Amino acid sequence: MINLIKQNPSLLKALKQYEMMPSRDRLALKVLAFTLILLFMYFGLWQPAYTYKKEAVQYLEQQQELLALVMQNKSALSNLSDTSSSGQATLNSQQLVSSVTNLAKQASVTLKRFEPSGEKEIKVWVEDVPFDKIMVWLTTMKRTLNIKVDQISVEKSDGPGLVSARLTLSS
Repeated sequence: MINLIKQNPSLLKALKQYEMMPSRDRLALKVLAFTLILLFMYFGLWQPAYTYKKEAVQYLEQQQELLALVMQNKSALSNLSDTSSSGQATLNSQQLVSSVTNLAKQASVTLKRFEPSGEKEIKVWVEDVPFDKIMVWLTTMKRTLNIKVDQISVEKSDGPGLVSARLTLSS
């Protein structure tokens, strides 16, 4: 391999030119090459690895918060199912509003407006909320309290990943 490098005419010409340079120019070229190598190592290797680690830690923390939320609401579900005679917990209008607003607050979903609609339904409006947070909130409600989405209308908002939605939920 070294023989191939030594036989390359372009490389030989560059080496001869380097050797003909004054010693100060050669030193400046060495410093420049060293600096470029350091910059490549920082921006090409260390910075992406650090960013990946930081994002992985944030993702882990989000997943741990979600697990804590689910575990916290698991006891609420078991309490409701114990009081239900049919084995399936159903919430009245007041309990449904309370449960939906509490779970929304825990999932960091801000409800713009909500109103009861019938005995076991509630209409909810949210604006400029990350889509992922809405999905976590809806999944948590379904799994912990068996609150279902009867109707949903989702529209894209101005920010990246942000949506506005109108939902009809029931227990």
